[in-house]
Amino acid sequence: MAQNTLIVSNWKMNLNLINAKKLISKLKSLKISKNIKNIVCPQYLLIPHVRDLIQSSQIILGAQDCHSEEKGSFTGDSSISLIKEYGCKYVIVGHSERREYHKEENFDVKKKINIAIKNNIIPIVCVGESFLLRQKKSYLKFICKQLEECIPKNLKQLIIAYEPIWAIGSGLTPTIEDIIEVKESCINFLKKNKKINEIKFLYGGSVNSQNFFEIRDKCQVHGALIGGASLLEREITKILKGDF
Repeated sequence: MAQNTLIVSNWKMNLNLINAKKLISKLKSLKISKNIKNIVCPQYLLIPHVRDLIQSSQIILGAQDCHSEEKGSFTGDSSISLIKEYGCKYVIVGHSERREYHKEENFDVKKKINIAIKNNIIPIVCVGESFLLRQKKSYLKFICKQLEECIPKNLKQLIIAYEPIWAIGSGLTPTIEDIIEVKESCINFLKKNKKINEIKFLYGGSVNSQNFFEIRDKCQVHGALIGGASLLEREITKILKGDF
């Protein structure tokens, strides 16, 4: 794999403690390149257990979301400070499922990015279009609007995860040309309008061991945000080890 490839496993609301322990045990046993950042993002109640399980391993802990405020009366949410206290180094923000089910807007995502950076947590910022926007050929305009409204200026570095909403969990993926087009548009927009030069671009949306390597090599992405396949021992093992 390319240097500093990021493999981000978004477990979403899956795995109980027993199954999480089994999967972590397998991941710890893998011999993978030191250039791979193997980032695991469990649901909140699993985070302290996973933290203890990954001691003395290459696995890096991340969170699936955080609240945009440091503390307060926000029932059911979790603060960035607690996420940090439990050892998370990364946090996913702006995922389409958060936008859809929790009605999060671009300004909410921007606040989360700022609070994560303030606490030395690296945000993984999700962007992506619906199938209708793809059909209307207005997807690039939509994605650039997300970037304009979400991303603060003059960041030292940024991780963008492109997840077309219509590809998530559907088994469908954009073409190589589609991914390259979005990647180049995002990077050019961010460099020009946000003055950010160090940008890592991940692809997400029905990623598996059958399509990851082609996407990585032909699109020159910096890694992947993986959902369903990250729960399957055989799939995530192939992706991390690079074998077919």
